[in-house]
Order: sequence, then C-alpha cells, then structure tokens
Amino acid sequence: MTSEDEHTKHHSTEEHEHGETCGHETLQHGDHVDYIHDTHRHALHGDHYDEH
Repeated sequence: MTSEDEHTKHHSTEEHEHGETCGHETLQHGDHVDYIHDTHRHALHGDHYDEH
C-alpha cells in the first residue's frame, strides 16, 4: 500500500494555505488541527492537505 492509498490528497499548500487568518473554522484532531473547508476537513501533510 502506498501513502497515496492511505489518504486522499486535496490541494497543495501553494493553492491555499490554511492558518490563523485563512477564515476557516478549526478543529483540534489528535496532534494536529483540521480546517473545516466546504463541509469536509483538511489537515496539513507536508506540501498538501489530507482530506478527512
């Protein structure tokens, strides 16, 4: 199984960067923060966001 199979990638950090001023609601998720984006959650993973 590849890392591509383990999670769904969303857009790269170059397309949109989540952070304190991005305007998206945040949710603590274990050891990281998810960002609520169009009814789903994004979590930073290297140079892209995983979709939860």
